[in-house]
Amino acid sequence: MTADSTLIYSKIVERYAHFFDRPEVRLRFLNNTLAQQSASREKADSALSRLSFIKRTKVYDQLLKLWLYHLIFQELGKLLPSASKQRRRILRLKGRAPYTARFFFRCYQFRKGVYVLLCFALAASLFGVYAGAAWSARRANSYLSARYQKGKSPASGGGGQYTANARTGAARHLPDYKPEKVWMVEQADNFERYSNGARILNDFATENRPRGFYVFKQGRADESGGLKRDAVGIVYHTSENDMLPFTPDNSASIETRSRGLLEFVRKNKSYNYVIDRFGQIYHIVRDEDAANHAGNSVWADAGGTYVGLNESFIGVCFETTMKSEGSGEQLTEAQLVAGRLLTQVLRSRHHIEDANCVTHGLVSVNPSKMLICFHHDWARGFPFEAFGLSDKYLVAPASVAEFGFSTDEEIIAKLGGAVWPGVAAGEEQFRLRAEQTGTKEEALRKRMSGVYREQMELQRRERAASDGGNGVKPLAVERAVD
Repeated sequence: MTADSTLIYSKIVERYAHFFDRPEVRLRFLNNTLAQQSASREKADSALSRLSFIKRTKVYDQLLKLWLYHLIFQELGKLLPSASKQRRRILRLKGRAPYTARFFFRCYQFRKGVYVLLCFALAASLFGVYAGAAWSARRANSYLSARYQKGKSPASGGGGQYTANARTGAARHLPDYKPEKVWMVEQADNFERYSNGARILNDFATENRPRGFYVFKQGRADESGGLKRDAVGIVYHTSENDMLPFTPDNSASIETRSRGLLEFVRKNKSYNYVIDRFGQIYHIVRDEDAANHAGNSVWADAGGTYVGLNESFIGVCFETTMKSEGSGEQLTEAQLVAGRLLTQVLRSRHHIEDANCVTHGLVSVNPSKMLICFHHDWARGFPFEAFGLSDKYLVAPASVAEFGFSTDEEIIAKLGGAVWPGVAAGEEQFRLRAEQTGTKEEALRKRMSGVYREQMELQRRERAASDGGNGVKPLAVERAVD
């Protein structure tokens, strides 16, 4: 101890020594208390030998002073007789020791009880943390279950339930689509490589007739803005060819079947792109040309209505079948990744809006029977979210909302007992439209059937005139080869 601190400690101890009448007891109190304080300081200095800066702070001095009061009260308890209650009462009433010192000493006196209380408090805190964590986990689990639960909606015109794809939860961790970050990095004779990792093979590339389509005003056969040539959307398809189990021992056979599919697609000019089961992207019909993938079909966006989507939409086919959904192998992981990358490339290249990325089952129609879903590939289960797209199963299709196409029991049975939720919304829109125009639904449906046929014929005729009649198929055979 320094000389200053020793003097301070001595004065404090002397003040309490006056409680003893006998000089020898008073001297023993002084010596014992100061000796213990000196020993305590030496221990503290030794423990803080590598942290000498702490010893230079006021906090360190205050802690030593509090410890001195602890030693004083401890010695008073030893030397004052238990019957000397008056002197102890005087000590408390005069308040000669700081409140913190008295509190510290009381804690020391009842340290065993304090230890028990601290143990109970610690146990209660741990239990509270555990209970809170368990409650939070249950709430989070309930939220996630509700958020990613398979979508269900009453069937339109029949029983059963609509089932959406449930493999897209991980898509939330994928980066957002940004068109400015997608560009061609390398181009060779048989492939193209893009900044997002897409690699597009041109081994089966071919040509077809140039695109030519109109954007129609809602409910009318009047074209809007003249004949268009640039693709405005994407239609996703399934190949519906025979599938082998996706196992290592079938690798060679899977590739052989994929090659057969590619040759068939090139011969029939069926799609603009094919993604095989190993995730390889093949460019078949060039983007500037129409592929024979959508046939009688309808879709609409904020700008207008499109019919005969061969002309206006790019066809992308996945080598898979809707029948494989039950086995959990409808799309391989490689196809999911490749489909997302190809979607980004096409949207960037042609400035395609999310609203116009849709599936064949949602756009296909049968005009002779005024029924939707003539082809039902991807009429359910397409992983829109994994492709960075909004869920088109929730959108009212123009075929229903604008033209009044409907369903029958056969279609509902093919879809597992239910159509997608957007159909009900489309039927309600069509009903309100008929009500607002003072027309019966069946009469409006019949009139719109004629409008659809007029739109398809106008588009075919004007395209034929624009192209000089070369390579234009009759309307009756303009349909998908799936």
